[in-house]
Amino acid sequence: MTGKLSDDEIDEKLDGMQIWSFYSDKLTTRIEFDNYRDAVFFANAVFSIAEEEFHHPEVKVEYGAVEIDLWSHEEDGVTEKDLEMAEKIEDIVGNIEWS
Repeated sequence: MTGKLSDDEIDEKLDGMQIWSFYSDKLTTRIEFDNYRDAVFFANAVFSIAEEEFHHPEVKVEYGAVEIDLWSHEEDGVTEKDLEMAEKIEDIVGNIEWS
């Protein structure tokens, strides 16, 4: 683990991202879909990345939306690993065609 990042470090990294915001010591996003199936499909893609990276976000799936919070429990805040996960998740949003 790289240690908890400062608010300024996080804000600087988020400048290049489209879907994430920093709130209450977490990276957070909400992605909306046309249906439940696409939301679940997306969540499963996130879960696959989480397992590969052994870094597990908090994910809430509901009809037409997925909410994700990223932070490191051990550091009680956002680390470089969280930002790497955020980038990988953002790549999914840009590359998957939904039904």
